[in-house]
Amino acid sequence: MTDAVRPLAHEDIKGLALDAWIDRLKSSVSERVQDGCVFPDFPSAEVQRQFVGSAYEDALDEAGKFYAFAQESMDDKAYRRSTGKGYLDFGAGWGRIGRFFLRDFQAENMVGVDIDPDMVAFCNGADLPGRFETIANGQPLAFEDGSFRLITAYSVFTHLPPHLFRAWLAELLRVLAPGGLLVFTVEPPRFLDFLEATDASSPNAWLAALAVYKDLLPGLREDLAREGIAYLASGGGDYRGPDVFGETVVTAKFVAKEAAPHGGEVVRYVDDPAQFWQAAVVIRKRAAEGRPGFLGRLFASLTGKA
Repeated sequence: MTDAVRPLAHEDIKGLALDAWIDRLKSSVSERVQDGCVFPDFPSAEVQRQFVGSAYEDALDEAGKFYAFAQESMDDKAYRRSTGKGYLDFGAGWGRIGRFFLRDFQAENMVGVDIDPDMVAFCNGADLPGRFETIANGQPLAFEDGSFRLITAYSVFTHLPPHLFRAWLAELLRVLAPGGLLVFTVEPPRFLDFLEATDASSPNAWLAALAVYKDLLPGLREDLAREGIAYLASGGGDYRGPDVFGETVVTAKFVAKEAAPHGGEVVRYVDDPAQFWQAAVVIRKRAAEGRPGFLGRLFASLTGKA
């Protein structure tokens, strides 16, 4: 890399309008060097599709919608007052989501983590902002309490069995600063209707693979009604055996219930297939001695616990 060409930095794009920034990232698929700055690299199309079901512009288009959703929530007084400085991309994969947040954070304050060491190695060599680390299920994150102002987890909790769903939610809320936001996705109950409609003869390999589990639907529906969470242990390849990876369906009530003991309050829940394939959720970390927010007070009044 010559002196005239350098990695893209926060200062280069912090003033860009939202749509302009998303467009520049999409254009980086065919033009990695723009105005003397190198944009993050991509793995092969096959690897991209293996992880996110799409590649290049299509993959970034989906990620850009999630980024815009996060931006709406970040325009919040409590978030702006948060003492957390960093950004954490939980389940970074090949760095599709995290690259968008260079517009909001200095690279030295950005971290991505994943259980897949191959993807971590790719990210550390792909001109992506921040640093990337391998993590292990069942092990705490190597960060201090309240380290991050923002944490994202796109299409991660949609695959975690109940014990890991609970454990990782608690751990992310530990490292999230008061006033900070956890923006993530979950698979809503409508996924079970989708599963019921799958066809083993589908040319889509994922849909065909899902169809073999249709006989499990009655039990999954019972689990969801009883526990608020249902887990289909399908597995997902290397580092993702069926004991740690599958298809996970949850109710909004379950998410709120599991977040509350760890200081988390659901402030947005959007289940709109016209916007996202999954449901998008925002949890705010309450101050240790702070009053519940509006939704918390409303819930308390409705349940007689005010």
